[in-house]
Amino acid sequence: MAAHSPKGDGRFPTTEWTLVERLKHDDVEVSSRALNELCAQYHYPLYCLIRARGLAHHDAEDALHDFLAKLLRLEAFEDLDREKGRLRTFLAKALERSLISRYHRESRRERREVAAEDLRLPFDPDIADRYARESTDGLSPDKLFDRKWCEQLLGRVLRSLAGDYATRGKGRLFETLRPVLLAGGSLRGHDAAALAGTLGMTEPALRTALVRLLRDYRRLLEHEVRQTVDSKEVVEAEIADLMAALGNDG
Repeated sequence: MAAHSPKGDGRFPTTEWTLVERLKHDDVEVSSRALNELCAQYHYPLYCLIRARGLAHHDAEDALHDFLAKLLRLEAFEDLDREKGRLRTFLAKALERSLISRYHRESRRERREVAAEDLRLPFDPDIADRYARESTDGLSPDKLFDRKWCEQLLGRVLRSLAGDYATRGKGRLFETLRPVLLAGGSLRGHDAAALAGTLGMTEPALRTALVRLLRDYRRLLEHEVRQTVDSKEVVEAEIADLMAALGNDG
């Protein structure tokens, strides 16, 4: 696969291939590393979908391992095109099919055909308690999965943004404006004068800094979403769907 690194200004992450492209790569070493990266990033939303389908904690962990190992073995990511190149919708549907077929297998040994060392699920001893705390009974399993996927992705964006601002010596600015960012990016409902005073800035300077923060946030968000889709053309649609999932309570 021929690929070129996207242009950047040095402050934001760039990759030679997106996560989706690496999952579909012919080189098994590349695709295996990508699958383990996927596990590290989106293990929890997948776990939530399985739990919401009625499996207990240990069965859910087992089913998730089996599912991801099967994907690694069968090179199933080539089927991404059927879901318009969206990793989120592909995984949700593939996992649903895996859960159905799981009940028709004869033995636990048959379900664990891939050695554990080939796949590294993140170890989270508190995942069952976290699910119990965060689970929203009013959401369908599919909507719960979409919401948790979105929360994981946005968490990655915010951590990257915080790290970038800290590196540039603007950590205090980020932390001060973080509540504004999380509230949608508008200063309405916030004391702009007090925020500016805290930072030793004028209000116009504060507003300029906020505009730049929102621009940086959007750029990182687009980059993160681009990792999970097959083409740039669907990035905006995926962002819109994720935002809808985050605000969907039923």
